[in-house]
Amino acid sequence: MGTKRVAIIGAGVSGLTSIKACLEEGLQPVCFEQHDDLGGVWLYSDDVRPNQGASMYRSLITNSSKEMMSFSDFPFPKDTPPYLPYHRVFTYLQDYAEHFDLKKYIRFGTQASRVQKTEDFEQSGRWEVRTVQTGRDDVRETEIFDAVMVCNGVFARPYVPDVPGMSDFAGVTMHSQQYRTNEQFTGKKVVVVGAGNSAGDAAAEIAQVASQVYLSTQDGAWVLPRLAQAGVPRDMMLRRVLMNMPEFVVNRIIKGEANTRLNHVNYGLACPAEPLKHSVMANDEIGYSLATGQVLAKPQLARFT
Repeated sequence: MGTKRVAIIGAGVSGLTSIKACLEEGLQPVCFEQHDDLGGVWLYSDDVRPNQGASMYRSLITNSSKEMMSFSDFPFPKDTPPYLPYHRVFTYLQDYAEHFDLKKYIRFGTQASRVQKTEDFEQSGRWEVRTVQTGRDDVRETEIFDAVMVCNGVFARPYVPDVPGMSDFAGVTMHSQQYRTNEQFTGKKVVVVGAGNSAGDAAAEIAQVASQVYLSTQDGAWVLPRLAQAGVPRDMMLRRVLMNMPEFVVNRIIKGEANTRLNHVNYGLACPAEPLKHSVMANDEIGYSLATGQVLAKPQLARFT
């Protein structure tokens, strides 16, 4: 029996580690990456690329510390700061791929267009993978693999809520996937919808140039700065110090930490859900923006007028 072939879709973080894991198990990986470089979400471009999933804005700083996001067998250099701009993460992934010699297993500019079971799947367990060269619909290929690893990320498609009146709105509407800088919002009134990290980052940055920013959330948000006591990365503290505590204790500690920095009721961010049952916004600027009135918290967006 020959070496089993594994198709890996996407050469981002998950794709790269999947290539390495396959090699360690004696498998033959073939990674299909539709873009011209590795990195996935960390591959920045000024414009949204065709078929692109989640993407970076120019000012993005990681909300996970290097201690929590590094590979165990390839740590960041010791002089790396706890939180990184996107381009340093991209460089880290490039170094990781070079160190473990992973690039030769990646077919760049190749998109997996269809994955289906082979006709003899019940006996062989194999998969048929159809690919097309990016931008070249006439260049297609079909190959058979013993396994398929889908590594295109959990945010491969942007979600835009269906808000009444949005199709008739005369102003600019965009998903955070399309956001790069705040320049186009200078002097304008802007509504940012959402309670995640992207919403907090965009609201705080746009508030620097807009006449007014409104942050609309469905059920509030829990906001925590990146650093805890003594400048320790907060995610490292929460995950390593509190991981063995009961859930209700962890929730109480997170709520106490969040409200110590920013009274969520006073600033319109009161969240009925417990922190561990709701997304937590890691943000160091949104509190100041709320305190100065540059950003005003509002309830869920009901309709466009």
